[in-house]
This record gives sequence, C-alpha cells and structure tokens, in this order.
Amino acid sequence: MRDSVPWMGGLDERILERLVDDGDADAWEIAFDIRGRISQDRVTERCKVLADAELVDQYEHEIVDGRFETYWSVTTWGELFLSEDADPSLDVPVPNPRPPHATRPDWWAGF
Repeated sequence: MRDSVPWMGGLDERILERLVDDGDADAWEIAFDIRGRISQDRVTERCKVLADAELVDQYEHEIVDGRFETYWSVTTWGELFLSEDADPSLDVPVPNPRPPHATRPDWWAGF
C-alpha cells in the first residue's frame, strides 16, 4: 500500500495507473478508461497538478492536418511512485502565479 500524499487523491493514482498500463493518452481517453463520473476537464486539471509534481509529462500530438491534442505520459518519477520506490510528498506542486491577464493594472487600484 502506497503512503498517503496530502495533495493527491484517488483519481491521481488511477490516472497514473492508467498511463502505465495502457500508455500515453489524452484527457478524454483517460476519463473514458477510468469509468466513473469523471469529466475530461477534471482529468486535465489533475494531470496539470501531476505535471507540476513531475509525475506526468505533457506533449502535443497531431491528430488531423494541423490539429493537435494534448497527450499525457507518465514519467520515471511517476513509475517510481507507483512501484513505491519514491515519495511524491517530498515534491509538493506549487500553484502557478496568476497570469498577467487575470490581474488588475495599477491604475485600477489607485496606486
């Protein structure tokens, strides 16, 4: 049994297990294979957190002429976590800073 990591949930482990067992996939394939009431957006959100913790990698894969889809693959660190040889609680994902388009300019606040 793997140690509990505070920021990880059961969905995170299921995503990692799916990627190890069946290979790289996009969020829709992962959500479909996990078979639950899980949306593609939720899988994407959790994959981004796992990517911040370096347990999965993200890359663009061309699916049709000029149309790309984001695919996820498990990293060596992710495989080590599943085999209980690594502890991801030592590498806590840090939220990204607010993007510039989501902040108010100085003149708005009266500075």
